[in-house]
Amino acid sequence: MASAFDIVNAAYQLYRARVKYRQWQPGNSIPMWLDDGLGNNPPTAHLVNHLVNVGVMGADLINFALVKNGLPPGGGTGSFADYLVDKYDFDPSSPGQQGAIALRPYQGPNDDGSIALYVGPHQLIQSIPGGYGVTDQYDDVTTYGWASSWPRYGFTIYGFLPGVSY
Repeated sequence: MASAFDIVNAAYQLYRARVKYRQWQPGNSIPMWLDDGLGNNPPTAHLVNHLVNVGVMGADLINFALVKNGLPPGGGTGSFADYLVDKYDFDPSSPGQQGAIALRPYQGPNDDGSIALYVGPHQLIQSIPGGYGVTDQYDDVTTYGWASSWPRYGFTIYGFLPGVSY
C-alpha cells in the first residue's frame, strides 16, 4: 500500500522537472499520455521526460503519482469524485491532510474543473494553466479564492485516495 508521503513524493517528481500545463480536450484519453503512444505503465524516467515536453493537466499530475505507486489512475476531473473515498464538502478554512485531494469536478467545456494534492495542512501541488504548470506556489485558501474570476478553482470536494495509507 502506498503512503500519502509516497504519493506526494511522486507528484514532486513533476514539480522538480518543471512540467508545464497541458490542456485536456474532449476525445483525449485519461491519462493523456495514453494518446502519446507510451502505453499504460511506461518507465518513470521516460514518462517524466515526455511530460516535460508535452505538459500535464491537473488530473494527470495525480494520475502520475498513483501509477508511479502501483495504483490505478483515478480518471479526469469529471470522474475523480467517484474514485475518491471518505469525501467531504471542501472547506478552505480547514487544514488538509498530506495526500488528500481538493477537487472541483468537470462542469463542461467552459469549466473543466480542477484538482490538487495536499502536501501540507493548507499547501497544494497542482498543475495550473497560464505559464505556471506544476507548482506548489499556492495554498488552498488562495486557490479557492480565484473562483470568483475562474470558477474552475472553486473546489467543492475534499477526499482521500483509495489504496493510500494516511
